[in-house]
Amino acid sequence: MNTSLHYLVENSDAAKRLAEELAIAAHNINIHTFPDGENKVRVTPVTGTAIVYARLNKPNEKLIQLAFAASALRNNGASRVILLAPYLCYMRQDKAFQDGEAVSQRVVGKLLATNFDKVITVDPHLHRIDNLQEVFPNCQTQSLLATDPIAESLNALPDKDNTILVGPDGEAEQWVSAIAEKTGMPFIIGKKIRRGDRDIAFELPDDPRLRNSHAVIVDDVISSGTTITHCAEALKLAGAATIDVIATHALCSQEDLELIHKSGVSGVRSTDSVTHSTNDIYLAPLLAKAIQGELV
Repeated sequence: MNTSLHYLVENSDAAKRLAEELAIAAHNINIHTFPDGENKVRVTPVTGTAIVYARLNKPNEKLIQLAFAASALRNNGASRVILLAPYLCYMRQDKAFQDGEAVSQRVVGKLLATNFDKVITVDPHLHRIDNLQEVFPNCQTQSLLATDPIAESLNALPDKDNTILVGPDGEAEQWVSAIAEKTGMPFIIGKKIRRGDRDIAFELPDDPRLRNSHAVIVDDVISSGTTITHCAEALKLAGAATIDVIATHALCSQEDLELIHKSGVSGVRSTDSVTHSTNDIYLAPLLAKAIQGELV
């Protein structure tokens, strides 16, 4: 098979799971950092299609490493280079909110589109952009949904009949409604009013199904955890007996995670789109299915 997988060392466990699922070779991308902070990047020379696996949380250094890796792969025989980034960074700022701001989504989109033939990601955090293709000019894109693996994990719950799904805001409705359809669980959507990164007001609809329920908050990203804590506090007031959280991308710190638990959340689970202590849902089968069409 003329397809190979290449990964940054911190992604080795997930990348090897994916390579095993696809039955293709996996190679570490070697990064050497000089005393002045510059990087030297070395790849395993291959021909055919090279898939670069990189979780793009804490992205700044990784972006330049990926540009070097893509160039090295192409210069050493790869005819096609694909970026597989389960979490895709810098998607939130799609416009300048104040004069003088860079539109980071466009800048990063152009950088990655210049170096890769295709970008594949999971649940990109888009606001005013409906199509990921708009972010990556002259580059193929594929946006996957984590709803299937999340729904499978919920279907295994022992108290499924007493579970209600909760979307913390309107942006989460697309994920929550899809998971509700796959699980048969009811759902409600809250209303979030954001005044700042950690200054949020939160409202839930008055729904009697919440009383004595097992409420599961579902969202695509946990960043600071502020939205989750406010949602959990509102669920407690509404009478929920237990509260859990499932997210595609867990970006929160351990300190933020402790605050989430203090707000009344029993358990937090996430996919392995980024490495996190809450990882419990593995994306390898979903990613492998998407990659199958690229195998040559």
